[in-house]
Parts: sequence; structure tokens; C-alpha cells
Amino acid sequence: MKVWILQTGEPLHIDEGNIRPMRAMNLSNKLIEAGHSVVLWSSAFNHQTKKHRVQKYSTYHVNEKLEIRLIPSFGYNKHIGFARLVDHIQLALNLKKMLKKEKEIPDVVFIGYPPIETAAILSKWLKIRNIPMVLDVKDLWPQMFIDKFPSFLKPLGRLIFFPYFYLAKRTIRDVDCVSAMAPSFLTSVLSFADKEEKELDRVLRLTTPIGQSSPEELLQAKIWWKEKGQDGSIPIIFFVGTFMSVFDFKPVYKAIKEIRGQGIKCNFVLCGSGDYLDNIKTMMQEFPNVFFPGWIERPKIESLAMISIASIAPYNNIDNYTLNTPNKIVDALALGLPILCPLEGEIASLIQNHNVGITYNKINPLEECIVKIITNKKLQKEMAQNARNLYYQNFEFNKVYDDFVKHLETLANRQ
Repeated sequence: MKVWILQTGEPLHIDEGNIRPMRAMNLSNKLIEAGHSVVLWSSAFNHQTKKHRVQKYSTYHVNEKLEIRLIPSFGYNKHIGFARLVDHIQLALNLKKMLKKEKEIPDVVFIGYPPIETAAILSKWLKIRNIPMVLDVKDLWPQMFIDKFPSFLKPLGRLIFFPYFYLAKRTIRDVDCVSAMAPSFLTSVLSFADKEEKELDRVLRLTTPIGQSSPEELLQAKIWWKEKGQDGSIPIIFFVGTFMSVFDFKPVYKAIKEIRGQGIKCNFVLCGSGDYLDNIKTMMQEFPNVFFPGWIERPKIESLAMISIASIAPYNNIDNYTLNTPNKIVDALALGLPILCPLEGEIASLIQNHNVGITYNKINPLEECIVKIITNKKLQKEMAQNARNLYYQNFEFNKVYDDFVKHLETLANRQ
């Protein structure tokens, strides 16, 4: 079976350094493992590093089963901004030019969404040729654009972004199958496009493999953390990710202040980089028990998890996350750690139904949740075990991707 994958904004096999595979790489690897060949279409601009991989259309033959095609575009400096919109328009126009020259016909296509523009271009090209396709929706674009507007300007925002809403709905309606990371999210996506759920639609969990680091790597990471003053002798709450506007660290600040005022010892290790890192550092500068080690690699993440008592995921309560299962939640499950998270909806239900953490809010402040986990070691261990059990039950890496490879095979064979 010959499979195309269109997924921009993610790491690729050709990228240098110790990269973390995401949807495109994981699915490609599993398809190749099953004996299929893959053409992975992506952007020549690297979303993670904000640098161009190359400046022009390029093709890389990674091995006999995997080909990567890079589409040129302008690039941008920030996750959110006008430059990114311009980049995506150019990316779509260049994809359209490339498809006009394309003579190869795949058996099935997996389209990452967003961006809206590239998904719309490719889905239209495939529909004309009657090629089966999956639209994998990971973010509620363009609704997320509107969420940035003040309430009184939201109608104006909808007017400005009307073309995006039109393209998004048309694309969702055109595809044979829609996949999303959580049941509520899938329902919301289909409802947005006024499309009934079909037998082929799927929940494709965001997941990550466990045990990625060798014993030697973990030992070196343990030594590294000890040199940083983190050995687990004082309880650790940690965050690993990109510091973006989707996170609200104000309750974290309040919790740290309250806990210190009570004389309770607890370290907060906030790992990562991002546009808002300096803001968070400034916010936390009065606290000697808050540490910013920067961006860390997988062995250091796993080693840190081994000496921590909980993982914090301070998402803002917006539809893109209340309906979804974000990666910070899945990472905590895979690492076997209780989750501290303010999200309502999907995650609040998951936490309550499986006892894998605590939902904090104004009624149940974060500081009280943290104190509960620190003082009740039995509860902490119970939640940790429940988290790992839930990972194996619903999110185990091989099961999720092996099942989806079979689903793509079924979709291709229906034609």
C-alpha cells in the first residue's frame, strides 16, 4: 500500500538533534513496519526551531520505503501572528503547484489539520481523483483565532476569518474519515461542519511510547539532576513543555506562595522554552524553590519523573483543550504520575473517573491539591499506578498506531 501523509509543523526524520517524534513520524514508522511505503509531505520551514530546513522544494529518500517532500514557504518568528497566516497561504499555494505536476496516485492519504489551507488544497485534489483520505484534526482552527478576540469583537473576528470557516467546513465534509484525539473533540469537529458521525470516523489518541531511554542514559540524567540540586529528597512538581499563551501560570504562582507561607517544602521544576518563558521567569523570580532548567531531552524527562510526585498541566479552559486530551496529560499517564490540571470537560472526567490526579479551580485551589498529594503518600502512589494503568488501557503507543494502520488499510481497500 502506498500512503501519503501531509503533516506540517512537526519534526521529521531528516531533522538533526534528539528530536521527539510526533504524529507524522510515528505513523510513518508504523506504516513502514507493516510493509507499506510512505510519502511524507511537510514544510521546508521547521516550526519547532523557526528556521528553514531548505529554501526550495526538496525531496529526501530516507530509505526505500520512506520519501520526504518539503514544500517551501516564508516562515515566521512566533507561534501566533499574521506572519504565520501568510506562511500557511504560501505553503498551500506551493503545494497546489506541486500537485499539478504530480503523476503518482496514492492508495490512501492521511492529512494533518491544521493548517486549514494545505488540508483544503490536498483534500480537493484527492476528491476529484476519488482517493480515500483521513483528516486528522488536532486543533480547533479557525475557532482558536476567534478565542483571542475580546467578547465584543468576536462577531467581527468571525467576519474577518469567514474564508477560513468556509474552507474548514468544506474540507471536513469532503473527507472519508475524520480522526481526533478524544471522543468529545471528534463530536465537536463533526458538529462544527454539520456532518454526521460515520463508521469510519475514529478517535486517534495522542500518545507517546514509554521506556525510550536506556539505563545508561537514565543514570547520566539522574547525575545531571543531582548536580542541579534535584534528587527527590524534597517533593517535586514539574512541568515540561513550551511556554505559550495556552497556559495560565498565575494559579501556580499563588500556590507556590501559599505553600511557602505554610512552611511546606516543595520544589517546582519548570522545563522548556517558548515565547512566554521570560514572562514566567519574571513572575516566579521571588521563589528560590522554582527552577528553570531549560529545554530537556527524553532521558532527563523520564529521570525527573522518577523523583517527582506529580505533573502540572496549567492549560487555559478553552474548547480546544476542554474537549481534548492534550499531550501534557498523555505524557503524565505514560510517566505514571498524578496530574494537576484545571481543565473542565474531557480531562476533568478522565481524572475523576480513573482517579489519576486532581482538578484544581477556585473552589479547590491548586495549593490545597498539592498539599494533599505531599501529605498523603498512599493517595499519590495510588494515583500514579492508576495513571500508568490508564495509559496501557487506552493510550499504549503500539496499540494506538497498529490499530490505525489497520484502519488505513481498511479505508484503502474500500475503493
